[in-house]
Amino acid sequence: MDKLDCDSVLTALSDYLDSDARDELCRAIEGHLMGCKDCSFKVDTVRKMIILYQNGSPSSIEVPMRATAKLAAALAQEYGAG
Repeated sequence: MDKLDCDSVLTALSDYLDSDARDELCRAIEGHLMGCKDCSFKVDTVRKMIILYQNGSPSSIEVPMRATAKLAAALAQEYGAG
């Protein structure tokens, strides 16, 4: 399999994390992750979110006010509401 770019990795992320991807695709994704800090960070973040969700209800996770404010500001900027 050819080397994957970031878009290809993100497109196949769900299958990769669910272990539904073919071995060849998994190896290609893992190879990409070894050399791409951005994708590696995104995959790690999604994995952690899945673990948090599986270990308790989403309402049991408290988000710090500072993080909530930053998220609200980022969303407002992205969607032109602010």
